[in-house]
Amino acid sequence: MANKKAILKQLADYFADNGMMTPTEYKAADDTPMRYMVAKRPFGSWARMQNMLRVNFPDQWAKANKEEVVVEKPKPAPKKAAKAAPKKAEK
Repeated sequence: MANKKAILKQLADYFADNGMMTPTEYKAADDTPMRYMVAKRPFGSWARMQNMLRVNFPDQWAKANKEEVVVEKPKPAPKKAAKAAPKKAEK
């Protein structure tokens, strides 16, 4: 039996080419890389498999869902306010 990562990779490549599918659509497709139960069983549910695809294969996930891959730029550090001159102690 193939491990989760290998199954996930095959599914990620398949969905990148064909778009993300619901379980019903996946079952009806003729060109799937594996049966539905083989695809779902290691993850427990279709939703968990999809979440693992999103986390582990973000590029294929973006292609499957027609999203643009957005790389967030780090925000610049806020500028520090100029310190006021310390007050002299009054005697």
